[in-house]
Amino acid sequence: MSAIETQGTETVRPASTLELFFDLVYVFAITQVARVFHDQPTFPGLARGLLLLFLMWWTWSLYTWTTNWTGTSSLPIRLFLIAAMGATLMMSLSVPTAFGDGAVWFGVSYFMVRVLAGALYWTGARNHRPPREALLTFLPISLAGAGLVLAGGALGARWTGAFWMAAVAVDALSAATAGRGTWAVDAHHFAERNGLFVIIALGETIVAIGLSAAEVPRDLIHMGALGVAFAGAAALWWSYFASVAPFAEETFIATRGKARGRFARDVYTILHFPLVVGIVLFAVAAEETVLHPGTPLLAAWRVAMAVGASLVMLAVVAGTYRAAKRVPKERLLAALTLILLVWVAADLNAVSFATLVVSTLAITLLVERKGVKPPFEAGRPPVEG
Repeated sequence: MSAIETQGTETVRPASTLELFFDLVYVFAITQVARVFHDQPTFPGLARGLLLLFLMWWTWSLYTWTTNWTGTSSLPIRLFLIAAMGATLMMSLSVPTAFGDGAVWFGVSYFMVRVLAGALYWTGARNHRPPREALLTFLPISLAGAGLVLAGGALGARWTGAFWMAAVAVDALSAATAGRGTWAVDAHHFAERNGLFVIIALGETIVAIGLSAAEVPRDLIHMGALGVAFAGAAALWWSYFASVAPFAEETFIATRGKARGRFARDVYTILHFPLVVGIVLFAVAAEETVLHPGTPLLAAWRVAMAVGASLVMLAVVAGTYRAAKRVPKERLLAALTLILLVWVAADLNAVSFATLVVSTLAITLLVERKGVKPPFEAGRPPVEG
C-alpha cells in the first residue's frame, strides 16, 4: 500500500512506521498488566489489573486521536512521540509495583505521557479552529484526570486506588464533554489503529500460551490444552476481524459531521476497551490452563476466561447497536452462556472448562455465519452531524 491512497471520496492514510514503533511500548505494557493478573489470582487482583489496563488504554487512545489529526511526518511531532514512548516505557516498568513502592514512578511517568499527548494535540490543532475550540474544553478536564493519577502515586498505597478510580471518572467526564465538539477524524486510519491494538492484545494470548507450553511436558493433556487455547485465540480474532471490523469501519466512513467524532469515541475509544479487556483476561486464563490442564481453575481464572470471552461478545453487541440500532442475538446468547459456565462448570478441570468456552465461541461464529440474514451489514447511508 502506498503512503496515501484514495477510497471513494476519502483519502486513505495507513498507520505510519512510527505509529507501529510507538505501539511496541504498549506490547510491553500489556504484558506487564497480564503479569499483575497472573501474580494476583484474586478478585482484588483482577480489579487492580483492570484499573491499570484502563489507564494504559486511555493513554494509547489519546495518542491515536492525536496522530489521526497531526500525522507523523513533521520533526516536532516525531520528537513528541519518541519522548512519549520513553515515558510510557517507564510507566510500563512500574506496573507490577504500581499499587506499592512503584506508585510514585507510575504516577509521574503517567502524568508525563498525558501532558505530552495534550501538548502534541494542541501543537497540531493550534491553527485549526474546530479542533482547537474542542480542545479548550477537553484538555483541562483531561489533565485534571492525569493529575489525580499523579497525586494518587505521590500519596502512597493507602490513597492510590481511590485517586486512580477518581481519575477514571474524570476521564469519562472528559470523553462525554468531548462529544459536544467538532473533531476531524480520518475514519480509515482510526479504525486501523484500533484494530492494531486488538492485535496487540491477541498477541499477548499467543505469547502467554507459547511460553507456558515451553515449560510443560509434551504429553497429550498439555498439548491438548495448548491446542484449545490457540483455538480460543483464533476464535477471538475471527469474532472481530472477519465481520465486525469491516462493518464498523464502513459505517464509520458513512458518518459525517459531529456524529463522526462521537462514533469514534463511542464505538472505538469506549467500546473497544471491554473488547481488549476480554482478550487480555482470556490470555492470562489460557496461560494457566496450559500450565495446569488437569486441575480445576481457581475462581478468578474461571471468571477471567469465561467472562473475558463474554466481554468480547458484549462489546460487539453494544457496538453493533450503537452503529446500526441492531442486536446480534447470537452474540448476546453466547455472552450469557459464557457467564453461566463460571458456575455450572466450576468442577471441571482446566482443559475441559476451556474447551466449553472455546466451543461456545466457535458455535456462535458458525451459527452467525450460516444465518439467513448477515449479522453485520456495512454501507449504511451517511449520518449527518
